[in-house]
Amino acid sequence: MIKRHDEQDEQKEAQLYRHPFALSLPFSSSFSLYLHVPFCLSKCGYCSFYSEPIDEIPFFFEASTDAWLEALIQEAKNIASHWRGRRPPLRTLYIGGGTPSLLSLPVWGRLIHLLDNTFDLSELEEATIEANPCSLTEEHLSIWRDSFVTRVSLGIQSLQNDELAWLGRQHDEATALLALDKTLAYGFDVSADLIFGIPHQTLRTWRDSLQRVLDSGVEHVSAYQLTLEPDTPLGKITPSLSDGYSFYRFAQWYLPRKGLEQYEIASFSRPSKECRHNLAYWRQENVLALGPSAWGYLTKEGLRYRNAPTLKEYITSMTTQSSLSERLGERSRGVEAAILALRTRWGIDVASFAARFGHELAEEVSAVLKEIPQRLVSFEKGHIHLTPAGMRVGNAIWIELLELDF
Repeated sequence: MIKRHDEQDEQKEAQLYRHPFALSLPFSSSFSLYLHVPFCLSKCGYCSFYSEPIDEIPFFFEASTDAWLEALIQEAKNIASHWRGRRPPLRTLYIGGGTPSLLSLPVWGRLIHLLDNTFDLSELEEATIEANPCSLTEEHLSIWRDSFVTRVSLGIQSLQNDELAWLGRQHDEATALLALDKTLAYGFDVSADLIFGIPHQTLRTWRDSLQRVLDSGVEHVSAYQLTLEPDTPLGKITPSLSDGYSFYRFAQWYLPRKGLEQYEIASFSRPSKECRHNLAYWRQENVLALGPSAWGYLTKEGLRYRNAPTLKEYITSMTTQSSLSERLGERSRGVEAAILALRTRWGIDVASFAARFGHELAEEVSAVLKEIPQRLVSFEKGHIHLTPAGMRVGNAIWIELLELDF
């Protein structure tokens, strides 16, 4: 029988609290860094990520950008101050949003200078920037190419104009294809984001979008099912959404036949073209956060922290150097590590997991997964991973594992 964790002990191990940013940082480790740009052109009806639409603040955009950048500089100084005169070493960097490609070239110049001078980028393996096809310019691509940027993630979402219109995207398919061509021509690794489950979308239109993205030369595709959170504009009117199962299953069949292997629940790539920054999350590695609403995680202490959720609160928080944090207990860390690992094609390395979290928890995790139908979970050579069919019902499997955390 699976042992249940004592509720009182669990409450002692993990609780939310306010804390100063003086965190215990492992100096010998390298880090990933997520930087949040909190501005977008206009709010897409399905988007639940924090951003400030500039169509609502047209006269204050420049001032807001300056205030954000000044707060960002202060937060970077706060982080760097804990390295006793050294610069924090970064392994991967991801600049997301919002829409980073909305930033002007002078702002990009300051931002690049900030990162280059605050962090040690000598061993940087990957630096990604998110971009929107309608705001991406050749000037952006040029300044990124001349810096440390290696990868651009383009929010294509669809190559069908009617689907783009329903999503409220500001670009059409021609603009998206042109952005893909230009970005690839500048020599970047490119990831294309696509959405399935859009109302009136068909397998034919889904296949067409996938095929044309691949025809452009892209070597990484992220495929996300459309979900509508209750607080989003489209979520409030609750339209009828397509069942995404057949679209996801088709992507799992089609993309590997085009040379892109599924290496994560939503991600497909050619060999060695995986997004290394995203793998830092699935492997529960150290991630630092910069900017409003950004999340970070420190492996040694099991400390997950979140910056202030809005730009106004974030600017204010820089005077107190505080963030909202959650310290996970050892058991919670282990259960979370198992779930995150199962998002990837590599799955759980049982021996490594046991060495890190104990043989007892490793046996409990294995016991739960052995109760799952064999067509969904594979046990081989000391590893446990989900099959393609298992990835299609991953949420249900993770819920079973979460029972171990109570």
